[in-house]
Amino acid sequence: MKKVIVSLIASLLVALLGIVGLNLFKEASPRERVKAENGSRIIVEELSFYRHSDKIFGKVFKPADENGFFPDSLGPRPVIVFFHEPLKTAFPEGLVKSLVPEGLVGYTTAFHENGKDVGFMVKRIGKEKFADAERIILIADTFSSEAVIKAAYRLKKAVSGVILIEPEPDEKTSRIVPKLGYEVLTLNAADKTSARVKILDYLEIRGALK
Repeated sequence: MKKVIVSLIASLLVALLGIVGLNLFKEASPRERVKAENGSRIIVEELSFYRHSDKIFGKVFKPADENGFFPDSLGPRPVIVFFHEPLKTAFPEGLVKSLVPEGLVGYTTAFHENGKDVGFMVKRIGKEKFADAERIILIADTFSSEAVIKAAYRLKKAVSGVILIEPEPDEKTSRIVPKLGYEVLTLNAADKTSARVKILDYLEIRGALK
């Protein structure tokens, strides 16, 4: 009888370790050091996370040194996180790439109408080696603006700035903006052509370019 019990316990432990190992792999899979392609000074790589059983896909954009690698000497950098409408990647990725040479790290991810994903992603990205967790700026488009405003309010000091591009929050959400405790940059359709300049000015004010 004792042998049966011991055998059952051993089997349960093996199964439990297997589950834990799988979750660890999902949550923190080791990544190889990625090199920028074709002499580019920007490294682009997939950086996705699992929330429960759902994979949240994203891309990270990092500055590269003359050898094509992210220079460790830079230390943790401010991170710009752009939550954009699914399938509309050209503008978000182009904008983020234009900001990275200023010493920033950029991240883009499609927003799928789950507001809790915003807070989850901010916390996970803040744990990355390249990220300065005290200088994370969120960018939202029309599709994600409402969720990003609410998440920024809940996250408090975990977010140091918010940029809204053609936002359409409801009246209740709009009343949250003044409560964030910092200036929010709002850009309309006409501002898109000069978005980089306006955003850099805002980032400087928010202390993200130091």
